[in-house]
Amino acid sequence: MGKAFALIVLGAIILAAGIWYTNEVGHSVMAIVAALIMAVGGGIITWGLAVAADVHSPTSRKL
Repeated sequence: MGKAFALIVLGAIILAAGIWYTNEVGHSVMAIVAALIMAVGGGIITWGLAVAADVHSPTSRKL
């Protein structure tokens, strides 16, 4: 469960950094980079939630 928590926290930090970067660059071409940073942060959060769900109810034991 520690890995899941670490991934969620890391994803939240990256997502917050992407939001901050979006506010800094405004409506410009660099906003595309900020959107990619936010997408990576959201993806890592989703990965952490998937790890937590797998730890709670592993599918490998059910097959």
